[in-house]
Amino acid sequence: MSALNESTLIQAGLQAGLFDNDQLARLRPVARARRVSLMETLASAYSLPQTAFYLALAELRGMPYAHPARWPVDDILFAKLPITLLKRHPMAVLRDPAGTAHLVVANPDDVLGIETARRVTGALPLALAEPEGLSTLLLRLRGKEAVGGTEIDDPVKFFERIVREAFLRRASDIHIEAIKEGARVRLRVDGRLEILGAPLTRELGETLISRVKVLSGMDIAETRAPQDGGLIYPVEDGDAIEMRVASAPVKFGERLTLRVMKSDPNRQKLDVLGLSSAMSARLREALRHPHGIVLVTGPTGSGKSTTLYCALRELDADSLNILTAEDPIEQVIPGVSQVQVNARVGFADALRSFLRHDPDVILVGEIRDLDTADAALKAATTGHMVLSTLHTNSAPGAVTRLTDIGCERFMLGATLRGILAQRLVRMLCSHCRRERPGTREERLLLFGEENGDRETRKETPLTLWDPVGCPRCLGSGYRGRIGLYEALWIDAELATAISAGASEHELAAMARDYWRLAEDAREKILRGLTSLEEARMFL
Repeated sequence: MSALNESTLIQAGLQAGLFDNDQLARLRPVARARRVSLMETLASAYSLPQTAFYLALAELRGMPYAHPARWPVDDILFAKLPITLLKRHPMAVLRDPAGTAHLVVANPDDVLGIETARRVTGALPLALAEPEGLSTLLLRLRGKEAVGGTEIDDPVKFFERIVREAFLRRASDIHIEAIKEGARVRLRVDGRLEILGAPLTRELGETLISRVKVLSGMDIAETRAPQDGGLIYPVEDGDAIEMRVASAPVKFGERLTLRVMKSDPNRQKLDVLGLSSAMSARLREALRHPHGIVLVTGPTGSGKSTTLYCALRELDADSLNILTAEDPIEQVIPGVSQVQVNARVGFADALRSFLRHDPDVILVGEIRDLDTADAALKAATTGHMVLSTLHTNSAPGAVTRLTDIGCERFMLGATLRGILAQRLVRMLCSHCRRERPGTREERLLLFGEENGDRETRKETPLTLWDPVGCPRCLGSGYRGRIGLYEALWIDAELATAISAGASEHELAAMARDYWRLAEDAREKILRGLTSLEEARMFL
């Protein structure tokens, strides 16, 4: 099989700025010592999936990059490629979004294979794709004869590649789904689902699902009922990721969702999450209080648990007795006693039990009902600091939500110390973001009618940043996520108003220290951390 020279991809990555010569020289002896390829070492050191190298090569050669799951096959021209050619020279004829047919290859330097293909398809322009994506496509369309020299139909090695891709792309979830065409694999990266490679054959999809079910302790014979499991899978020397696995029957078979539980050691500080220095200082001040409740609110997937974990890491676990009740335990925190709630022991049961263990700080994974809320309020009034999450859209809305489930207003006024509401938005890739002047309409959107047309605003140029796309961000223009925060800190006046039954609008109007979500979104847009389009809905 004609394979692309690894040095070609490394040089492309070097020219694209994925790493520099000094970093390359430093990692060469590391690769030799570990007896792995230099490209694999670079990928591990700088979280660069194979896609980044191929995108860099496509950019260097002036070729379009083809994703086999998004570019449709030209059946007529593809059928002209003989299997004997495909077996030694993986390629396909796909049409780009504009409808132009391309000869898609994994090795643009494979002159013999390209010339042979062009004799039967015509002088088609070239496009580049990863070899695994092409092999998966060829396996589904032309059978095993077309991928004779590959390991794409080996479920053990195929799953290993999927996990490594998820690790390098910083994915939070892996989805393996049976579909009409066979099966597909998707990764959730920065909150968005991305298709990994081309759809799989039904046989490979079913074998892959069975492999994961075995590893996670599920019953492979049970395909008609949901199951839950978990596994720990190695990805690097001494490094492994823990995954929570759930299965469910669907129309064309089964689907698996693998939630990646591995914590990122670089995102364990409040300041890194996107909290301003002033907001971090106020939160730390609230955490130092001997009793009360601090709530973090927001929809599912908005990063509430991560914020609470970072808050716990701000505390001295050696001098404080810290207990948590969680469902599930997503991160292990040294020095903290963590309890997994289940059908027999709920949040309220765990909370009542904690009070007999002399706690200083209690974390409740979520306040879902009156029993849990009542236990949390009683713990706060008896000299304990309680941290928890709640599903509301705004910080003042947390008071309304707790009142709706039956909490007494006077208890809320006496115990609440602070409420954070948060969302997550994608961060612009710092390597390719593009600066541009803002328009009058964008100024009005950011500053409103009253402030948007002021002469001082007109005199000061408005600078915004847009996503572009490069190999480092895999063409998306975004890399990583950052939190947008709303903070309501409860002082004596607000506590009295809460006890008296003030509405959330009245609380927001009278609050002296209330940082709104729209303000935080505007600040991060103006700093170039995210784009206007990404955070528009929060303005």
